[in-house]
Amino acid sequence: MLQRVPKRYHGTPHRGGTRGEGDYLIRPCRREDLKVVSDLVAGVELCSDGIEDQFGEAYVLAEASGKVIACAGIETHGSHGLLRSVAVVPEKRGLKIGKTLVVNRLEWAKSRGIGAVYLLTVTAADYFEALGFERTGRSDTPPEIQKTHEFSEACPETADVMVFRFGGRGNSREVHAMDIKKEVRDKYADAARKISKQTGGPAGEKKKASCCGSERSAGAQEAITSGLYDPSELKNVPADAALASLGCGNPTALAELKPGESVLDLGSGGGIDVLLSAKRVGPTGMAYGVDMTDEMLEVARENQRKAGVENVEFLKGEIEKIPLPDGAVDVVISNCVINLSPDKRRVLREAFRVLKPGGRLAVSDIVARGQIPDAIRRDMELWTGCIAGALEENEYRSILEEAGFQGIELQPTRLFRVEKGCCGDAQIEVSPGAAGDEIDVTFMSAFIRASKPTQS
Repeated sequence: MLQRVPKRYHGTPHRGGTRGEGDYLIRPCRREDLKVVSDLVAGVELCSDGIEDQFGEAYVLAEASGKVIACAGIETHGSHGLLRSVAVVPEKRGLKIGKTLVVNRLEWAKSRGIGAVYLLTVTAADYFEALGFERTGRSDTPPEIQKTHEFSEACPETADVMVFRFGGRGNSREVHAMDIKKEVRDKYADAARKISKQTGGPAGEKKKASCCGSERSAGAQEAITSGLYDPSELKNVPADAALASLGCGNPTALAELKPGESVLDLGSGGGIDVLLSAKRVGPTGMAYGVDMTDEMLEVARENQRKAGVENVEFLKGEIEKIPLPDGAVDVVISNCVINLSPDKRRVLREAFRVLKPGGRLAVSDIVARGQIPDAIRRDMELWTGCIAGALEENEYRSILEEAGFQGIELQPTRLFRVEKGCCGDAQIEVSPGAAGDEIDVTFMSAFIRASKPTQS
């Protein structure tokens, strides 16, 4: 399991690691580490010039079996920071050690009052974008950063300039992108394991696993996830697929799928919407599901086997980087998953990319009415409970437009509100009204439709 990086790192060695990789030690650099860190950085073809200028507590390294396996540092220039020297030895890549060190350094910078951290990269813009960095222009970069050796001499003009702003739009980052993904993955994996253990009794008597709803919001969970599918639809899918339905709508009906079409479900979970879509598009069509959780993919593939459906493929991947080529599908659906992503702009850009010209987006999601309080945004349990990460409805429309979509429609289906509970805790309550009633609510389940323009 990926280690939990302390909110404030005070230099105490911290052990952790991903399953199967063994422990590693994270600690601040000392002056005697300068040569080995410089060699590591140069060995992965990054610029090592100027490392010595701020070497020490500004840098952090990871060790395994007494060997330095990764490093990262942040130079400070006034109220700005420059992230550099993010390097991992080749044999340890893919284990998220680099991401862990980046988050560690961002917390270090924040604790010292740094307002924004910049970086330059030639090949890894997507990598850093997933951690909350945004592309920016060279002319928008502070003079203090432009004067650095890395900016003015070491990196080519073609390098992407990126910035991480503390407290900026969508970037308060007490909850980091990597933390959110880890918690969501862990919760879905746990739900899948519970589903796999369900045995005996008719499906209606089995306890449904929870995603959009937590122990603190159990009352709303049933209201959010129940009664979404017509009983006639459920007859055509395995009982475990119904148990694994963790959504807030029925996007397969919303999408108005036609025979022969290809459809992609973002965050396909146990596979119910993929299997229902496969029936709607028929044997001449194709239904894909993409999910980042191995345990859920196992459940989905077993449900496919039980259903005997051939025109289905479940793909391992993240919805921020869909493993399909441009223009691959006619329709993109999703069921209460986009709100779980820490980078919704990228998700919707990816959805636009994989759609054919004239293709349709048809998703069910949790949407906020009004601004969500910071206390809720920072609550990891409410993130994984589909609440804290919800977009405000006007922002949802705006991001869809930015991605290139047209014909945007947002239709409320069920309404909810957040009440202040004991000791400042947040409780989710179901509104007594139906969708469209004039009542004061904070959240809603909604159908969101949009289309990709037809190219001339």
